[in-house]
Amino acid sequence: MARVSKADLLGFLDLFDQELKRSILLIAVGGTAMTLLGLKSSTKDVDFNIPSEEDYNEFKRIKEKIKPGIAIDFWSSNTIFSEILPDDYVGNSAKYKSSFKKIDVRILSPIDILCSKISRFNDADREDIKDCIKYAKITKSQLTKRAGQYSRTGSDDVFKQNLKYILGNMF
Repeated sequence: MARVSKADLLGFLDLFDQELKRSILLIAVGGTAMTLLGLKSSTKDVDFNIPSEEDYNEFKRIKEKIKPGIAIDFWSSNTIFSEILPDDYVGNSAKYKSSFKKIDVRILSPIDILCSKISRFNDADREDIKDCIKYAKITKSQLTKRAGQYSRTGSDDVFKQNLKYILGNMF
């Protein structure tokens, strides 16, 4: 499948914005967040966390209606991938300035982008983690503290092993 550029992403969101019956909050995560931050030129798919169940259902309704033709993953509540985000993740996210009338787009904070990639930790995640560390000037102590606030549906041992590797090799 073709990669999704920032322009493609914003165009897709504009279509959603036109179809929405009410305002919703979307938190861009993963490669989507990194693309909106300008850290990547494109993403392989579009990823959002949607904190409100009502917003999640409205987003799902519009996705099924317009069939945007790009891969979209979205999670409700405080989850993304296999990670359970800390309670303050929405407050720590950054508002993305846009002309959307009904979509409030926020970008997951760089340290949360990093923490959400620790469990999977594939080659692309490694590069993204390095980019987040450099962009946000994340320190080892900041990462250790924030990673300790995460929980997951997957293996804690894998998370801890990958975090140890990151702390020892990426700073």
